[in-house]
Formats: sequence, C-alpha cells, structure tokens
Amino acid sequence: MKKNGRLRRLDRKTVYNGAVLDFCRDTVQLPDGKTEEWDFIHHRKGGGACVVPVLPDGRILMIRQYRPAVGRETLELPAGGRDAEESTARTAARELREETGYCAETFRYLCTLDTAVAYCDEQTDIFLAEGLSAEGPPQPDEAEDIRTVSFHMEELFGMIASGEIRDAKTVAGILACAAQKNFRF
Repeated sequence: MKKNGRLRRLDRKTVYNGAVLDFCRDTVQLPDGKTEEWDFIHHRKGGGACVVPVLPDGRILMIRQYRPAVGRETLELPAGGRDAEESTARTAARELREETGYCAETFRYLCTLDTAVAYCDEQTDIFLAEGLSAEGPPQPDEAEDIRTVSFHMEELFGMIASGEIRDAKTVAGILACAAQKNFRF
C-alpha cells in the first residue's frame, strides 16, 4: 500500500460535554487517503499540575489513594486539575497543601507531560517543591481518601521497576526530579 500523504484531521464532532472532559469523534485521513473515525478526549481545564515534594531529609512525599478508574489503590505524587484561570504553579502549591498538609518555600518547573497523546489533549506541568514545612492536617476533597507516605529515591526507582508505581505523572515526576538533581545510586 503506497503512502501518498500525511495523517490529518478532517473534522471533529463533540459527542458528549462533561464537567471536565468533552468526548469527541474525529474524522481523520490516513496517509493512504482512506478515512477513519477516532475517539478523542478534550480536557476543558487544559490539565493540571503535579508536584515532587522533597522533605528536608531527601525523602519524597507521596500519597496513597484508591482510584475507582483502575480499581485499586495507587501510590502517586500530589497532583490535581487547574481551577479557572489558575497558573499550574499555583495549582501545584494548592494541591500540595490540600493533599499532604505541607507548604514549600520554592517551586521549580521540571517538565510538561502530555498525559495520553493518542487520544487526549491533557497536559500536566510537573514542579519540584523544596523547603517543605508542615502547615496542618491535609484537607483533601470530599471524595478523596488520601494517606501520606514518604520514600527515598532509591526505593521509588525500585517501585517503578517492580510495577508498584504505574501512574504516568508520578513516574515522569520522579524521573524528572532525579535527572534535575543528577541523582546517582
């Protein structure tokens, strides 16, 4: 089959408007000229922020929570969606405080993660948070059941390798932090 062009979107129709996500159907032209319909998810808020909180002793502060979408408890970095007109740096600070009870002296941008490029336009900015101090108990959203835990970087690498940590933003955040800090075993 000879390819004579590039993949391109011809049309997009919204099939469902949700509170945070819109579900769309794209008509795309394949390189061979044929057309197909593909599903697409538009994130209304654009995405959110994830924070890698480093405690004074070097451990990384994490959260454990049950995620109904995957039907299991996950180990994640604190993160959440942006509020209207909120910068992702502000989102990172807010989520850190709400989910862990900690505040940070400094936030430094590490990278942007395109969450699921095959079918979604959500982006997550990842920040390094240092100079942490406990400001009170966590204040999670009503639907969240969160517990905080902390680990050394070596332990986190092992949990990524074993498959215990599978959340994309968490894996990306840990690796981006390790790269930024030139982490060595």
